Amino acid sequence: MDFRDWLFASPRRLIVISLAAIILIFVAGSTLFGNDGASGSSGGSGTGESPAVVSTSASVPDSGAYVGAAVTFVKLWAELRPGETAEQWQAELSPLTTQDYAKALVTTDTATLPGVPPTGEPVVRFLAQDSAMIAVPLSDGSSVLVTVVAGEGTSEPLVSDVQPNAGDY
Repeated sequence: MDFRDWLFASPRRLIVISLAAIILIFVAGSTLFGNDGASGSSGGSGTGESPAVVSTSASVPDSGAYVGAAVTFVKLWAELRPGETAEQWQAELSPLTTQDYAKALVTTDTATLPGVPPTGEPVVRFLAQDSAMIAVPLSDGSSVLVTVVAGEGTSEPLVSDVQPNAGDY
C-alpha cells in the first residue's frame, strides 16, 4: 500500500493530515518571513534597523455639550407648560434644533408627548466628533433617545431627533 492509498483510505486521516500540513506550512512561512511577532525581525529589510513606527493619537470628544443640549431640549419638549400653546412650544424648541427637525416639530401632536420631566443621569449611547446619541431618563421610569449634532454654523450642538428609548441600543 503506498502513501496515497493509505491517506485516502480514511476520511478522518485525510482531514487530520491535511490540517497538519496547512499548520506546518503556516508556521514555516511565518518563521521564514518574520511575521510571527516574536522574532524581532526587521520586516525583511536585512539592515537590522527597526521599521519606522507611526504614532497616531485619537481624541475622544467631550460629551458635556451634547448631554447638556439633550437634557435642556427634553426639559422643554416633554410636556407643555400650563397655558402654553403648541405654537409657543414649537417656537421655544426651534432654537435648540436643526432646521429640519424644527420643521418636523410643527407636525407633532403635543398630546403624544411623555408629559413628565427628565430626571436622573443621562447615558451617552454613542459619541463622535460631530454627533451623539443620549438616553435621557424621564420621571415615569421610561427614557427617550436624543440625537444631537454639531451646530449648523454655530458651536452649540443642536437636537436632530428624539424617539422612545426602546430596544437594544
